[in-house]
Amino acid sequence: MNLTADLSQLIDELEPIARPGGQGRVLMVMGTSRGAGASTVARELARLAARRSTRGVWLFDLDFNANAQAEAARVQGQAYDAGFGRDPFWSLTTQDGERARIIARQSAAPNLFVTELQARPGAVRQAGLRPAPEYWAAVRGAVDLAVIDAPGNSRAPLSLVEDADGVILVVDSRLSRVDGIQARRAAIEARGGVVAGLILNRTRSAARSAA
Repeated sequence: MNLTADLSQLIDELEPIARPGGQGRVLMVMGTSRGAGASTVARELARLAARRSTRGVWLFDLDFNANAQAEAARVQGQAYDAGFGRDPFWSLTTQDGERARIIARQSAAPNLFVTELQARPGAVRQAGLRPAPEYWAAVRGAVDLAVIDAPGNSRAPLSLVEDADGVILVVDSRLSRVDGIQARRAAIEARGGVVAGLILNRTRSAARSAA
């Protein structure tokens, strides 16, 4: 399914991509169920926004071990430390103190950078997420838009919602129950987050509605 038209409309509402004064935005894309298609939406949103960006768009993949977004975006070239000189929102526990870090590389699309875990396979024993307002302030000062791809089968990304400017929920339209959507929204708002929109995925024409 082609999400370009619907996400282009969303980006139109974000124009300019960076706020007046040069401060970028941070948006999280989160599925309300496993397999809702949030990663596809996050990648397409980041790609389209990068076309209108001057300072760049960063796509943060929270599935550190899989690095699926980096592979799909065909990252290449120089690696950039994703830490932005601050205590980041992630923590990595490794085997016997082995080195691991989150980096970003430019994708095949201009102005789009995608994060990936740089470590020996199996070196990371545990990865954690935590609030980091100073980190995201540095991100806003450096890039026009940060898109966070949050796995829909984990509650860990809820610790980041307060730091985001908004959360876009992606719903699998083949599922008829709405209680899962309401529960996810309530969980986001309980953590101080804001649901900025809703995308119904896997329809012939994706429908987006503002919150």
